[in-house]
Amino acid sequence: MNKYFKAQSWCLKNNIKIYIVPIRNRKSCYVEIDNNNTIIRSPNIYKNQKIASDKIWDLYLHIYNKHNLK
Repeated sequence: MNKYFKAQSWCLKNNIKIYIVPIRNRKSCYVEIDNNNTIIRSPNIYKNQKIASDKIWDLYLHIYNKHNLK
């Protein structure tokens, strides 16, 4: 199984969701993490959804590794 899909699956099972939030009338967007109903919005604005989507995969992997290396 791809490491990114494994990380995403683990996060979703643990009620951690990461998604794109578009900015009205722009191509730009934010990324938000919903960690058991605690919402964290990225301080960065991403130029388009492709860049934000790549960041989401990196975040799923980062969160998975952070919680599973203990």
